[in-house]
Amino acid sequence: AVVSTQSTGDHHVTALVRTPSKITQSHENLKVVQCDVFNRSQLQPHVNECDAVISTIGFSVQFREPCPHFLTVEGNVSECMREAGKRRCIFMHSWYTDAASREKCGSFMVRLFVKYFIGQVLEGMRQSEIEIEKTDHLDYTFVLPGGLTNGPVTDKSFVTNDTDFYVSQVDRSGATRTDRADVARYILSILEDEGSYRKIRAICPVEN
Repeated sequence: AVVSTQSTGDHHVTALVRTPSKITQSHENLKVVQCDVFNRSQLQPHVNECDAVISTIGFSVQFREPCPHFLTVEGNVSECMREAGKRRCIFMHSWYTDAASREKCGSFMVRLFVKYFIGQVLEGMRQSEIEIEKTDHLDYTFVLPGGLTNGPVTDKSFVTNDTDFYVSQVDRSGATRTDRADVARYILSILEDEGSYRKIRAICPVEN
């Protein structure tokens, strides 16, 4: 979604993907590269050439232990950026990465889903957040949307929360949904916003 949204912008984008054939967009400022982001030596040259890194990577549900891949990949990004002398990075995670916030889901069924179905994925995200927070060489933002859908981009405004790991100001009687295209729009809107640096920011679109 970030690639699609940015295709109308002025930035030069290098999309690092596992399967380039899945990227159907083309643009004169877009370069699609197959890259194993678990391999730091493959990642480093691309980080060297960029001004900022945006990661929207996701992994399959695990049940027995926290998903370790966020810590590995985002740790690789961190170390590559340190080596390259680059600072700005944005990682997309999810509402409820902090365990205490999962007790405040809106309904019993949502709490059940969050705690027992995707809980270990969220725990893996949180482990990475904690490690990135310890760094002093990154201007990071973790963007935390609710459940993701595939609708078209909208012009909705966003309510944000930098402390609770979810947006407590909205009605959470059901699972709050956000279109991937709108998450991408929000991420790009804060790319140069210093007020978003070193924040873990939950977001939720609302009607204007």
